[in-house]
Amino acid sequence: MTYFADKTHCSGCNACAEICPRHCIRMQEDRYGFLYPVIESELCIGCGLCGKICPVNSNGLELHSPIKTYAAWNKNENQHIQSASGGIAYLLSSYIINKGGIVYGCAADGLNILHIRVSRPEALQKLQGSKYVQSNTQDLFKTVKKDLSLFPSVMFIGTPCQIAGLKSYIGEVPDNMYLIDLVCHGVPSQKMLNEHVRQISKGRTVSKITFRSKNRYIFNIKGEGFEHNEDKYWKDKYMKAFMEGITFRPSCYTCLYAGCKRGGDISIGDFWGLKDSAFPPELGNGVSLVLPCTDKGEKLLEEIRDAAVMFERDLSEAVEGNTQLQHPSKINWRVKLFQLLYPIFPFDISVMAVTADLKVKSLLRLIFKS
Repeated sequence: MTYFADKTHCSGCNACAEICPRHCIRMQEDRYGFLYPVIESELCIGCGLCGKICPVNSNGLELHSPIKTYAAWNKNENQHIQSASGGIAYLLSSYIINKGGIVYGCAADGLNILHIRVSRPEALQKLQGSKYVQSNTQDLFKTVKKDLSLFPSVMFIGTPCQIAGLKSYIGEVPDNMYLIDLVCHGVPSQKMLNEHVRQISKGRTVSKITFRSKNRYIFNIKGEGFEHNEDKYWKDKYMKAFMEGITFRPSCYTCLYAGCKRGGDISIGDFWGLKDSAFPPELGNGVSLVLPCTDKGEKLLEEIRDAAVMFERDLSEAVEGNTQLQHPSKINWRVKLFQLLYPIFPFDISVMAVTADLKVKSLLRLIFKS
């Protein structure tokens, strides 16, 4: 029996695997490294819970228009600098934990990108910084649901499709659950990242990876006696492919949540396209786009207002500067060619093949400028 969304729409949220009463669904990598559910048919009792819980089958989350639009950043300079943009997610997380709650968010354990549970303020640094990979949330939703009955508040920070999966799994979201969705452009797979890094590390163990430094996209890895740092993203094949939207999961190109209406209590991203030149120099450390979309989200935001600089802006300004608030990333010939080439050919070679014309165009521009 077919219970799942097809591969074009399945986000790999893992809700179906976690809801299965017989534990007969496993998440299996496809040839690109993306996880999809597979049923062990001999164990399946045909209850259909996996199909009912699938957020794609139920047409996704209930979406809400933003109540307000803010450009914001953390007043604490150190926390601001360590964060991906304005550090607002860090402030929200700190508030929840200091009130005795639990926060779930994306962290990097060496090269492994996964969601973790954080209960102590000093561990929040693990959640700081952007990770341009689909994070692993396997076996996490049941822990979140258990925590909701044990702690005064629980916050989950993730991509809109992860939020959708969690919300479907929990059912009716209780008052002590806060959902923070990220303005996401798309996600490559862990397999793609691993393969690319192996070309650089030459088999050496990697202890830390960084994709972003404030408003600059970089690719930095550190490991056993070596450090690789590329601060021009177009020179790194993984980052170039990410920025061109070539290596995303198929569902990213049909995303149900790429628009102004959002599924979380608060949406957070980079506030690209700010037009006011009177903003102070702190903008150089990054500025967050913050969209409270429910009354609960707006009240939570009020709790951190004294620790943040917040300017109310017009929603149209945020939409104009961020295409993901307009539509999903688009499939073009590069995406289709990459999907044909990889993994028949290694990741780096596949990326080189589909971006070769960009290098030629860049060289021609330099020639004609001179």
